[in-house]
Amino acid sequence: MKVLIIGAGATGSIAAKLLSGKPEIEQVLICDIDANKAKKFINPDPKTVFRVLDAKDSKAVVEAAKGMDLLVNASLPSFNESLMKCSIEAKVNYQDFASNWDDGKVEQLKYQNDFKAAGIRALINASASPGLTNLVAKELSSKLKRIEYIKVRLLEDVSSDVPFTAWSKAIFFDEVFHKPWTWEFDKFVEKNNFSGEEYFDFPEPFDNTRCYLLSQEDMGTIPQHIKTKYVDLKAGGSEIEFARTLFKLGLFKKRPVKIGEALVAPYEFLLKLWPDILHPEAMKKLVASGKLHNAHFWCSVEEKGIRDKKKVIRKADILFPNQEEINKLYPGANYVSYAAGLCAAIFALAIPKMKEPGVFPPEALDADIRAQLLEEFRKNNIAINVTEKE
Repeated sequence: MKVLIIGAGATGSIAAKLLSGKPEIEQVLICDIDANKAKKFINPDPKTVFRVLDAKDSKAVVEAAKGMDLLVNASLPSFNESLMKCSIEAKVNYQDFASNWDDGKVEQLKYQNDFKAAGIRALINASASPGLTNLVAKELSSKLKRIEYIKVRLLEDVSSDVPFTAWSKAIFFDEVFHKPWTWEFDKFVEKNNFSGEEYFDFPEPFDNTRCYLLSQEDMGTIPQHIKTKYVDLKAGGSEIEFARTLFKLGLFKKRPVKIGEALVAPYEFLLKLWPDILHPEAMKKLVASGKLHNAHFWCSVEEKGIRDKKKVIRKADILFPNQEEINKLYPGANYVSYAAGLCAAIFALAIPKMKEPGVFPPEALDADIRAQLLEEFRKNNIAINVTEKE
């Protein structure tokens, strides 16, 4: 299996390294427009080749994709549609990690017929969250009828003496800026940023964590594959509380304000000041300094429905390795990039097993593939603990 990865940042480089270690992978070609940045993130491997490539250059992408088995968009979701078109032209399977999620729409789904006609497969939103959260939502629902609600809850908590960025600040800023959505009966409903405050019990020590509605596309495809009255996504933890404070201060506003003689958009100012993701060597130095104590990225999915004429609540807690554990498993990675890269690599290996061509989110996969994936996630130090109560 030959894989082309577009985007050699924190997540793409980890996915490349993990894939290259698999016997079924013949080659990983990882591309980025910024060679200097890419070389800081890519882990050397005999199967991995780097090439400078601009994702906007569709002709160059198609040429690079020819002869490959899979094209992976590990860059920004804004490239989803152009790279999907490249996959169709090159007749190569496709994978990405997130959607633009504008106006409550998952843009990749519009290419369903094109992928079917080309006889190829697209596995979209296939990473940690969205991705594994969607897969788990389908598994929970498979044991229930007349589902009342599906709740996706994310925890992002950091204990650090210095500012620390774990994933794309552009994507994170967009999630904070855009209004969140809920699914209510038969449509998406727009809500206010950081509304819907509640306290949610993640596993200890994060029980009773305050959470808020967040604009993230995990829930964008769930109602299409799981019949339910209600879906929402909320997030909590130190990083979410910090983002909420900045939002309340107006620092995510895109309209310029006058400061002296200058017009400055708070959003652009904050984007400029916010620290970039640390490359592996810098990450190792931070860990060695003792200033980053620990960090957690966990997810929970909870569903309420009917089974055997009784109301049942099924909950799955997805526990990715924390930063202390990652420092041993994959030195130089952070608590979000490792979870995302690992999940992306596991999903990528499942794409050849998909029977039908078309565009699929993880919750649309066949039951046998879902079972194989869940087993593989657990083998790779991701705990998925399911509990039930009536």
